Amino acid sequence: MQRSSYMAFFVALALLVGAGVYADTGKASNRAPSALEQSMGELQWGWTPKQVYRHLKKEIEARYEEPISKTTDAIEEDRLRHKMAEESDQIRDSYFEFDGTASAYDSGYLKGEFTHKNGESLLRVRTKTTQDYFFFINDKLWKRYRAFDASVFEGASFDEFGKALQQRYGKAKKKSGALQPGGESKQWYEWREPHVLAKAVDNNEFYGFYCLILEDPKTVAQLGKLRKNETAKVETSDSLVDMVGDDADGDQNADIADRITGEIRRHESAEVDESK
Repeated sequence: MQRSSYMAFFVALALLVGAGVYADTGKASNRAPSALEQSMGELQWGWTPKQVYRHLKKEIEARYEEPISKTTDAIEEDRLRHKMAEESDQIRDSYFEFDGTASAYDSGYLKGEFTHKNGESLLRVRTKTTQDYFFFINDKLWKRYRAFDASVFEGASFDEFGKALQQRYGKAKKKSGALQPGGESKQWYEWREPHVLAKAVDNNEFYGFYCLILEDPKTVAQLGKLRKNETAKVETSDSLVDMVGDDADGDQNADIADRITGEIRRHESAEVDESK
């Protein structure tokens, strides 16, 4: 990659990795937070789906505040308010509980990031260049999975992607193998800190993107106890295309993560109730 292209890639990546979750230590400390902690925003490990949703909704409203205040066109203001509400509704409606019901998640790139019938769930947030998944167990936030659109790193190798992240977060260990038992062989960079575990994973060969996974170390250490039920075998289609075939005629310009997962089946009764 040429130097100018690499610098543009690094700047874009630096902006994208800045939003996330705040690794709450649970007590006051004079210790300066690490770069990973600083870049993780205001959300805290242990927040409920409602708390995360309300925070994300607040961020959306803040983003629309200026354009709404500047417009003098009533029709344009109505359009902006409708779009703002639509973005919030998409997050609310994305709430999904892993209760044994088959979905595209079981055969897509998130396979292995969750188990069924152990009180696990997620919220999904789409942007033009990323797709974020906030994972909960017993209604407590413990992981964020961010899939970067191919346009973010177009032309950059995984080593260059890892180098850009290490310039921001510090030295990482490069590893390879299966992240989950029986999973595909992958390569990744790993950071291990007292309050944040992070992995930058190369999913380019199978799915066409790189991702950054952040996890709460305390929850990771307790997963064996929290996941009391053995992983149930969920029936899935032979291919992801079969599962989401009814949505194949959707927006052809959707981001790469959307093209991979398709429209996810949801429980209508499992939406986040923002009134509580």
